[in-house]
Amino acid sequence: MATVKPVLCLNCGAQVKKNGYCSACSMPQSVLKKAYNTSDYYYNIGYDKAAARDLSGAIESLNMSLRYNKKNIMTRNLLGLIYYEMGETILALSHWVMSDNYQASDNIAAGYLKELKQDSSKLEEADFIAKKFNTALGYAANYDYDLALIQLKSVLGTNPHFVKGYLLLALIHIQDSNYEKARAVIRKVLSIDRANPLAIHYLREMGDSDDNIIKFRMESQRADGMTTDSDYLDRIAADVVDDEDILNNPIKKKIIISRKEQANVKSLDKEVRFVKYSGMYMLLGLILGILLMSFVVFPGKKRKLVRDNEAELDLYSEQLAVKNSSIKALNDQIERMNQELEDLYAEKKAAEDAKLPDYSNIQHGMSDEDIWNMLLDE
Repeated sequence: MATVKPVLCLNCGAQVKKNGYCSACSMPQSVLKKAYNTSDYYYNIGYDKAAARDLSGAIESLNMSLRYNKKNIMTRNLLGLIYYEMGETILALSHWVMSDNYQASDNIAAGYLKELKQDSSKLEEADFIAKKFNTALGYAANYDYDLALIQLKSVLGTNPHFVKGYLLLALIHIQDSNYEKARAVIRKVLSIDRANPLAIHYLREMGDSDDNIIKFRMESQRADGMTTDSDYLDRIAADVVDDEDILNNPIKKKIIISRKEQANVKSLDKEVRFVKYSGMYMLLGLILGILLMSFVVFPGKKRKLVRDNEAELDLYSEQLAVKNSSIKALNDQIERMNQELEDLYAEKKAAEDAKLPDYSNIQHGMSDEDIWNMLLDE
């Protein structure tokens, strides 16, 4: 007689009782199955969006997947890939580390982590980008847009897929009413994340209609070279290469093989072009450095110097106004004192000019009545 294999809990791995509840965590297995199926449903939606480069929409769907099953390894691995593609290396690492902790064996996240550990410059680059971006945010918050632009150019030069950096750069250009530059930056964002909500919001704020936004997105996808970069799509394919649905689907197999072949051809073509034009690239880099110093650094310092001088001038003007007010108060006090002095002189002169009775005729020994009668006669 064949032995019945015990049913293990989907949550903790303990044996499930006959009533369908786990003997250890007491979780009902029917509810867990529904939750895990829902998690897989949102994962499939997120995968389709990621393959279409709707990265923001994919992140939203994959986060919903994790709400139903935080241990969904495929969801965490794909979410890490998306964050890595958008320049969010730290967020990518966090999902890959959790994925590796949940499942240590047969997990492609271990390969991603090993790849990053072997190339220490990637981690240093992530730290550099985070510090520079935070510095740029501080400058932008203090309206020092020139200094913020310098920091952002350094960040985007290090990682040209850093979506948050492009969005902040576009916002600064919009603040300066430089809409053409803002649209050029948003074109970069949409080439990485084709439905980025903030980028679309910025276009609406600049007055673009929905039809113009759709047309702009299509042009961004065709014009920017980053839309042809298949390394990200190859990684998505590799992340689910053990999925039976893909292995048994010849169409998806052909898509994966075609992407890998295109990546090899484009990689070789990039190497040949770089060697051929390396001298020209160095010259262009030198020219761009001179232009950057001439049009960004020096004007920024000049504007800062002008602002400092204006602040000092305002301070001096305020001090001068206080002193002028004090002088005016003292002058008013002097005028009041002069007026009082003049009044006193006038009273004194009036007293001196007043006619007093003449007592020269009064003789010694006269009675009071005689004196009074004499004064009356006068």
